[in-house]
Amino acid sequence: MIPQTIKDGIKDAGLILLAALGFITGWTAESWRSEAQISTLKSTYANSQRVASEQSVKRLDEANQRADIALAALQNREQVFLQLTQEKDRELRRLTTGSRCLGSAAVRVLNSTSTNQPLPMPEATSQPVSTDTAFATDTDVGIWINNTQQAYESCRGRIQAIADYFAGEAKR
Repeated sequence: MIPQTIKDGIKDAGLILLAALGFITGWTAESWRSEAQISTLKSTYANSQRVASEQSVKRLDEANQRADIALAALQNREQVFLQLTQEKDRELRRLTTGSRCLGSAAVRVLNSTSTNQPLPMPEATSQPVSTDTAFATDTDVGIWINNTQQAYESCRGRIQAIADYFAGEAKR
């Protein structure tokens, strides 16, 4: 017969073994459950990254399309104004006489480009016309005005193209 202390020892060992098996089984099941959760989280994260990437590509495509439309409109507008400027130049050369319009002092003032340098003082109106050969004709003045108008319209067109682009952004 087996003494009681040995039976108790075997019984305790069995309980410990049973508890260890339960712990290992629980640990394994929890590990599988955690792995499934991690897998689900990874899948969810990858899906959200894919969706975010697709949305970014879509927004970029929309922005590129708006930019292409604005650029095409700007190029068309610039071409129209360039053609108009050229037509006006031809007509101004045909219609003006080339007579002296601005004297040398006025031309020097208009040609002054540095803001740090003092503007040249024009001649007094009571003085005779200077022998200086720098003067502007009515043709020069007309062409200058025409070129200035074209530059203004070009600038205005570029600003409008930018506004059109961002108006499309606001509609999103």
